[in-house]
Parts: sequence; structure tokens; C-alpha cells
Amino acid sequence: MNKVDWERPLNEDEKEFKAMVTDHLPAIVCRTEIAKLTGGWLTLNTIKKDDSNGTGPRKRFTSGRKVLYRRDDLIEYGIRRFGLVEIKGIAA
Repeated sequence: MNKVDWERPLNEDEKEFKAMVTDHLPAIVCRTEIAKLTGGWLTLNTIKKDDSNGTGPRKRFTSGRKVLYRRDDLIEYGIRRFGLVEIKGIAA
């Protein structure tokens, strides 16, 4: 089980990435749309598994049969769950 460390402060690269991604996602994200909205970075099956293990995003809500997440919780979960390392030295 991959435990998410919510206490660890984000480093500068992680903060920059979070700010960049936050600008492009709606405030509330439906679980079934996560893979599409994150370009495949986060997937439906991973989120479902982590939610059932108690290691998913901090908060989730239900509306009817839909599971919803706050954008900031979702992004921070992804960063903390999978890590983030900038690849340097490659020309764009």
C-alpha cells in the first residue's frame, strides 16, 4: 500500500507544478473524468484502489452516483503519491 505523506512540505518543483496544473482544471473533478483531465497522469483505477485503501485524495464527495474531488486535493495527492522530478538538460 502506498501511504501518502500529507505532512511533508512540497518542494519548489512540486509547488510550481501544482500551480501550473491548478490553472487548467475545474475546481471540482469527477472521478470518471480524472484520466482525461490529467492527461493520463492519474487514472480511475488507481484513485478507486487508493480510496478503498484509505490512501486517496484527502477529501471526496458523492453526488448521486458520482464521486467528486476538490482540484487542489487531487493534484496534491498525485504529487505526493507518485513524486515529481523535473527532467533537466533536454532541449524543448
